[in-house]
Amino acid sequence: MRGVLVLVPAALFTKCVGLFYKIPLLFIVGVEGMAYFLAAYHVYSLLFVLSATGLPTALSLQIARALAAAEHRAVRRIFGVALALFLGIGLFGSVTLVLFARPICERLLMGEAAAALIAIAPSLFLAAFIGAAKGYFQGHNRMGPSALCEVLEGAGKLGFGLLFALLAKRAGYPTPIVAAYAIFGITAGMALAALVLLFPLALSLLRSLRSDGTGEALPKRRRVLRSLLRVALPITVSASVMSLTALLDTVLISARLQTSGFSAQVANAMYSAYGNLAIPMYNLVPSLLSPITLALMPLLGAFAKQKNWDGVEQTLGTAVRITALVAVPASLGLSVFSGPLLSMIYHGQSDAIAVAAPLLSLLALSVLPSALLTLMSATLQATGHTLLPVLAMGVGAAVKLFVEYVLLAVPSVGILAAPISTLCCTLAVLLIEWGTLCRTLPFAPLSSGDLLRPLFCALPGISLGAAAFLWGSVRLGAGGWLMPLCLVLVIMCVLPLSLLSQAVEKQDLLALPAGERVCAVLEKCKLLK
Repeated sequence: MRGVLVLVPAALFTKCVGLFYKIPLLFIVGVEGMAYFLAAYHVYSLLFVLSATGLPTALSLQIARALAAAEHRAVRRIFGVALALFLGIGLFGSVTLVLFARPICERLLMGEAAAALIAIAPSLFLAAFIGAAKGYFQGHNRMGPSALCEVLEGAGKLGFGLLFALLAKRAGYPTPIVAAYAIFGITAGMALAALVLLFPLALSLLRSLRSDGTGEALPKRRRVLRSLLRVALPITVSASVMSLTALLDTVLISARLQTSGFSAQVANAMYSAYGNLAIPMYNLVPSLLSPITLALMPLLGAFAKQKNWDGVEQTLGTAVRITALVAVPASLGLSVFSGPLLSMIYHGQSDAIAVAAPLLSLLALSVLPSALLTLMSATLQATGHTLLPVLAMGVGAAVKLFVEYVLLAVPSVGILAAPISTLCCTLAVLLIEWGTLCRTLPFAPLSSGDLLRPLFCALPGISLGAAAFLWGSVRLGAGGWLMPLCLVLVIMCVLPLSLLSQAVEKQDLLALPAGERVCAVLEKCKLLK
């Protein structure tokens, strides 16, 4: 929980930056430029997953297991092998993007996005180094450097991206080049984060050299490499399946909408509203909950190595309760308040909001399954079932593409097929992983009470907030400034009810910093038994 509390504010800052910086960027770059930006970013995201997603998780697990066995010299050997592997993969990815930018973008029917793809290519090498450093610190259960890195990446993307795009626009460059300058802000933010992260990493490695471990037998580099790949490959493949699916959406959605009778211009505008307005809002909640998984993996790996199933059950139970308590109200809130929220954030984009609001309402139904399947995948990987998340993700991706392909061509459904297919995908993956854990663990990984209690807490708050918003809109004629007040009202209802209904247990609060004091105050207020 301490690790989660360190990572959540950083994730909140990063995701808010990612959400809000697109608003001025849309005015600077334009709708056409954002299409190039999005196409290049989807290609980058796929290779980013291959180079910097599974490997940091595998590294953190290996280091946590070595520390649990008091093998301190092995930690340095593991990190050395991992760093060389990371940097090699990152360099290969960056060079590949630079050399083949034009053919890749032409295959995506967006050849003008090649300049943007070249501009973001160095980020892969930088992300590989950052991923190695994050894995090292997370394996030591130190989340501060990772949080700092997230903040620097977000701040750099915001500051550098807007500055470069504005300079390019004022210089009179064509739209594809302006989009390239805008996306280069991500590269600059990565460079800043890598530079700052280098100092605590070097200091930690120097300190570890002084530790007493000269009598340890160092693991062979080949064995370390095999262990890393055994854990990293399933995580990377399962993550890359969904990234590849998102990349296919770039082509599939527009093409199938045109098949159903929409013009190319209308189809691209609908896809832009879905990808630039609805998707970022939907991704906000699962991304804010991802720090729970980051903090969970090393602990679960250490407990599983020691066969401490009580520790696994307690850790996973806390994570599930916290996840459900956040995801259930957020899912209902996004579904009910989709239009007002988008209007408040993307003021002046009325046409895009009209398309994106119903899409976001449907996407919100996938928030809870998406957050829970992330926890289930982490538990499977930490307990040695590394291949099953890959198979589950493959099944989910197939379900998504099939449903999307069929429904997009139905005129009465249209672009609504995209969020419907996402819900079908997440439910399919969650059912497969949950069923496997029920058979392999000596306890139930998810109970009905973990979901029903947060739902009981959320419904009164959402209803009260919706009523207040409707009353204010009709009687006062104010929607924009009233929205934050309604969200505060929802939170004020959810928190006391979560304590009274035991949606959060006392042991969860005791894991927090100053948890004993918090529990004492709540017990005096009769909010905690």
